[in-house]
Amino acid sequence: MLMNALPKVTILIPTYGQQDFISCAISSALAQSYPNLEVIVVDDASPDQTAEKVAGFRDPRLRYVRNEQNLGRVKNYRRALYELATGEWVVNLDGDDFYIDPDFISKAMELASSEPGIVIVSARRNVVTATGTREPLLLETTILSGKEVILRYNDQRYHFSHLATLYHRPSALDCDFYRMDVISSDWESLLRLALKGKVAYLGRIVGCWNLHGGNASLNGCWRDLVDNLMIWESIFQAASVTGIPQKALGSARNATLLPIAFRDLSLILKGGAFLDAFKYLRYGFPILNTLVVLRILVHPYVWLKCGIIFFKRIVQNIVSKCTNCFRTESTGYGN
Repeated sequence: MLMNALPKVTILIPTYGQQDFISCAISSALAQSYPNLEVIVVDDASPDQTAEKVAGFRDPRLRYVRNEQNLGRVKNYRRALYELATGEWVVNLDGDDFYIDPDFISKAMELASSEPGIVIVSARRNVVTATGTREPLLLETTILSGKEVILRYNDQRYHFSHLATLYHRPSALDCDFYRMDVISSDWESLLRLALKGKVAYLGRIVGCWNLHGGNASLNGCWRDLVDNLMIWESIFQAASVTGIPQKALGSARNATLLPIAFRDLSLILKGGAFLDAFKYLRYGFPILNTLVVLRILVHPYVWLKCGIIFFKRIVQNIVSKCTNCFRTESTGYGN
């Protein structure tokens, strides 16, 4: 098939301060076998050598745009989509991630054209950490309505991964994409878009998410995590007018929010802030609701983790006092 007969696909690479990763991201995007492709690096006024790294590539499909001022992560996403992308389909590859499957876009576009009404094609990605690579649970290639996706989203196999999720740009523009400046702005946008049509799941691992400590999703601040819960209010409000029975929607909401809340609490408790964990539950209560909060509060993990943190602090205080006493005695004046 001729290239101009194929819909154009835009790979957006929003980046900030990722000079050590950006070349790998660009190389993996340009290595895609799909012929009608554009790759746009959207640099959010990086203070490092990102521009020089991009300048090392000579490929007519690649474009580099630098923001005059730093917009922030989500506003940079939005600018990239609304002002710069020209493809009919778009995927967002953050500047510290990369693809490992050169046929991802080709296979995704084959699936997108296999049935009318598809607005999202979602594949899977590995998680790369300092200790190794974690592979995800895979689904067989399948097509679902957006309503079915909402009802199954408590299952991680149905989660959208930003770098591995291709979406229909005109439909996304109509959905006011990236409207919430929170950690999971991509989920909020993609799940609302899913409700407008069908979602195709591609049974392939196509890329890698670099988990290096600077990721926004690893933010353990309880206030930011409470703010992030607002996406579910937006998502389930959009779902409530689609004809999904309220009982089924309520069950899906609880089933989705429970593991989300446990993940958030794990991040908070990992930093040793057990009081912040209870602040998260208190201020997140309007969205988490009574059932979810009670199920968390009766779970032994929360109390065991808090007990361990409390015990460690007592030991640290004792050790600190003993150390200070020893230093005072050893540096004191003799008679």
